[in-house]
Amino acid sequence: MKKSFLNGFTLIEIIVVIAVIGLTLPVLFSTILTLMRQQVKIYRLSQIKREGDYLVNIMKNIIRDNTVTIHTNTPPNDANIICKNVGTSASDTSLYFLDKNKQWFGYLATVNSIASTSANLASPINLTSNKTIVSNFSIYCSRNSIFSPAAILFSFDICFDTGSGICTSTRPEEITSMHYQTRIKLRSY
Repeated sequence: MKKSFLNGFTLIEIIVVIAVIGLTLPVLFSTILTLMRQQVKIYRLSQIKREGDYLVNIMKNIIRDNTVTIHTNTPPNDANIICKNVGTSASDTSLYFLDKNKQWFGYLATVNSIASTSANLASPINLTSNKTIVSNFSIYCSRNSIFSPAAILFSFDICFDTGSGICTSTRPEEITSMHYQTRIKLRSY
């Protein structure tokens, strides 16, 4: 007896396979696209968190450990000392500090960044990268009583630069921002 085998697929089998592939590919691609968007959001959040934490830590440690007097402008002198009395001394964008070696340093708002400046620097040095934008920086001094140490309070907003120096976008997954605020009690004031 002779057996006959046909090699190949029938038209129905081919149509079913194409239909299954046609239904699963869009689901697969949308899942991959969603995961990629989430990764972009996570990257941007980690970048602004890293830079915001760096700003807070560097400013907090240097101000707390080195400040002897607080001033409103440079060069620091007895006429521009603040926070010797009870109350709050406001400053919109900068304060300057004198350390135990009589060297001054300070932090000020620049365009889209916070900069460190001191008597030893020719020009201020930005403390953030060009990937982030810092805005709404405020720093001021407060003293509750004559017997308590002065405190420096500062706050700022930091966001990821989505292009051309702005933090806004038409796509919500591209917008990432954080608000930082801290209070530093001075050790040797």
